[in-house]
Amino acid sequence: MKSIHPDTLPFLKELAANNNREWFNDHKPHWLEIKEAFEAFTQDLIDAMVPLDSSLDGLSAKQCVYRIYRDTRFSADKTPYKTHVACYLPSFGNKNSGPGYYFQIGVDEAFGLKGICNTGGGIFMPSPEALAAIRQEIFYCTDEFIAIMAEPNYKKYYGDTFFTSKVLSRVPKGYPSDWEHAHLLLYKDYCTAYTIPERFIASPQLADEVFKAWRASVPLNRFLIRAMFD
Repeated sequence: MKSIHPDTLPFLKELAANNNREWFNDHKPHWLEIKEAFEAFTQDLIDAMVPLDSSLDGLSAKQCVYRIYRDTRFSADKTPYKTHVACYLPSFGNKNSGPGYYFQIGVDEAFGLKGICNTGGGIFMPSPEALAAIRQEIFYCTDEFIAIMAEPNYKKYYGDTFFTSKVLSRVPKGYPSDWEHAHLLLYKDYCTAYTIPERFIASPQLADEVFKAWRASVPLNRFLIRAMFD
């Protein structure tokens, strides 16, 4: 699989120190080279993932790669550019309706992720209806859900917790508070998250490392898709 441009991270570090339109416009030709390489990198990952997760069929890199321009309308931070690049492969092509697979590299902590390079799967900020469906599926299919989390390759990348915006202090209404697996229902998001070691960033093996992490999240994503859409 293709590699990201070798100047990706150095460019983003320079952008962080010069986050203004004048600097960016002066360096835009170089940015376009980096962007083109990142889109090719993303397309290779899409092509590798489709045989494992058919919900990704038909995606293109241009659908999945985020723009570098920040939406500053409702933010106190008016710097115009993100200092990370990222892609998200959404199930069925809709970024707002289901689980997917995420990858980012950069110098800021986008979405609260720690580290320079992060990846994972699952679903972030599901709708109340989707979250209710996921919790119900976990309650009724607990053994299956626990088996997904116990799979050695899953545990290697993601451990035994989820990346989430919030963990509830009480069991959601409608579920027994004394249920032995009640902790599984406390998450507001069901995301897997893995910080890729820095030695992979400038390595030809980066795409393979992302793919291996995504592959480990496929059973969870399938479970979430079934909960939400079946």
